[in-house]
Amino acid sequence: MNKRSFLTFLSAFSLCVLLILKNAEISEGIRRGLHLCSYSVIPAVFPFMALSVFICKSSASDFISKILRPAAKILKIPESCGKVFPAAIFGGYPAAAKCINDLVSDGYTDRNTASKMLCYCVNAGPSFLIGAVGAGVFGNVRIGFLIFFAQFISALIIAGAVSFFSKKAEPGIVFENYCYKNNSSAAIESIVSAAESCFRMCAFIVIACGITETVLGGPFFAFCAENPFLKAIFSGFFEVTAGTFACSEIEGFNAVITAGAIASFSGISVIFQVAAVTDESKIPLLPFIISRFFHAGITAAVLKILLCFSGGAESVFIAKGGRIEAVLSSSAPAAVSLLCMAALFLLSIVPSKSEKEPFLSRIRNKIETFRHSQTG
Repeated sequence: MNKRSFLTFLSAFSLCVLLILKNAEISEGIRRGLHLCSYSVIPAVFPFMALSVFICKSSASDFISKILRPAAKILKIPESCGKVFPAAIFGGYPAAAKCINDLVSDGYTDRNTASKMLCYCVNAGPSFLIGAVGAGVFGNVRIGFLIFFAQFISALIIAGAVSFFSKKAEPGIVFENYCYKNNSSAAIESIVSAAESCFRMCAFIVIACGITETVLGGPFFAFCAENPFLKAIFSGFFEVTAGTFACSEIEGFNAVITAGAIASFSGISVIFQVAAVTDESKIPLLPFIISRFFHAGITAAVLKILLCFSGGAESVFIAKGGRIEAVLSSSAPAAVSLLCMAALFLLSIVPSKSEKEPFLSRIRNKIETFRHSQTG
């Protein structure tokens, strides 16, 4: 028996003892994590994640890549990689990572370029920031827009810095010569992929909430539970949803700035999610992990400037406590999510160009068969 196997056994045994002794705290954290997943994460992330993967897999990526060709050229990435940008802006954390992983798997780009893209493409989606954080936590949609805008500016700054110190990437597959899947296959694959990613994401969130609840309830970190700012920072370091919701206990502008920094940092949970999504392509994650700290700092600084010059009274930004179910159940992001799912369904039943002729032939054959049966 070597030293490594003994340490692994010791760690597993210690964890088993902890689960027995702290069962109540861990159970409470898991229940809280499941609550966050069902009322906030899945409604905000799943539809946009499915739509983002569909855009990357279907022929729509050809059109998007051509439009975003100048941006890809400025960032020194292959021109065909521009199709990831919609997922980076609207898809949420795992959506962009999933699309970047597929870029490497399909031969669009190399691992080093993909590693750099993760630094500025993995961001919180607008549905989460505007609906869950802005409306749900602070009771003000404008706060969600401010956080989203600050995060977008931070991502642009990081993208500019990364591209400035980068060499031009290999061209990869030319998107004009790439054979796309038909819309039906792309829609089905996008929904399945989004469901798998959401399940993986919720598993990490539940585990992170269980750990956070256990640690905060212990004697060593009890002072964090009593200080709203430290509690939010500590929770956000492990899990972004719990961290941003904990900002509801902080007063004034600091609540918004802290929530924005936590959303941009994304937490250990999201870092593990990105690692799980990109495991297939073996993309180096060290630049991405380092960028999280810069992303959080830049977003906080931009938010500070925006709040100082917003012209609104500080009372507008006072955190709102209470339940978030009612806000999420009637929010605009929920309506947009429903429309996105409807659009995916409609696209899935439309035959591709190569299938139109056989499809029409089958319709004509059925009509002729029906006529012959009536005349016979």
